[in-house]
Amino acid sequence: MTTTHSLINQLIQLQELVVANMQKKVSMPNARLEELEKSIASLSADVPQQVKSHFNRLLQKHPEAIVPVASDLCTGCGMALTKSLVQSVQKADGMQRCSNCARYLYYPEQLVLAERKSRSYGEARKTGISRFTSPELMMVPLKGTTGEEVLAEMCTRMAAEGFVEDGDHLLDMALQREGIISTAVDNGLAFPHVRGVEGGGLSMAVGISKKGVKFGGPGRSLTRIFFFVVIPTATSAFYLKLIAGLSRTFREKDARDLLLGVKTEEELWKTLIKTTKKTIK
Repeated sequence: MTTTHSLINQLIQLQELVVANMQKKVSMPNARLEELEKSIASLSADVPQQVKSHFNRLLQKHPEAIVPVASDLCTGCGMALTKSLVQSVQKADGMQRCSNCARYLYYPEQLVLAERKSRSYGEARKTGISRFTSPELMMVPLKGTTGEEVLAEMCTRMAAEGFVEDGDHLLDMALQREGIISTAVDNGLAFPHVRGVEGGGLSMAVGISKKGVKFGGPGRSLTRIFFFVVIPTATSAFYLKLIAGLSRTFREKDARDLLLGVKTEEELWKTLIKTTKKTIK
């Protein structure tokens, strides 16, 4: 069981690195990715060949090759799983795969609320950025002076507003993700996120740090604009499109200055909608 748990965790981390590589290519087209690619090679080196081959084939078709089970369903394809298969996944009794899409399966902790009626972005008539966030998730100014403090603020807000069940657990997962590779990019932007949680829609909090905080590696400029996203497996494709739209918008200094100049959360909401109107449909 320990071996299976270790392999599952290894595959989840490997998948995160592969997706991070995709995200860096989207948000930083000219970035040097050798270090990230070396990490991918190192982490995959001792994965059993049969598992590695199947894992890589899946990643060529889908954003996820290993997905959690939720409500006895494969969250990759939505297929109902047999009780015996779900029990085997819960017990980590070997590497189990969905009989429909062939993705590897694991059993997660619930984190995102099933639904929140006041989520304005969940309404069918909403378009653009309002599909993924809401006025309650605008934060200005962020008070944290370190990356961890900023993430804690944002996790606390998401829990207080009913977008996630457990802010502390969300923070732990976000810090683990940052430990793999920083989500800070150029121009004082960062895209911290937690992937693979289930039960609700993609949710994004936006925070502005007026003074800026150290959030990336050595030599990186201070980060002032944070887009923190909670990503259920089924919405991963939407997340990449969202990041691409945000990156296109805020690589422009004028757009960043508009966000940095806001004084209230209501003003941040209105400015975010205005600046992303053409890039996020």
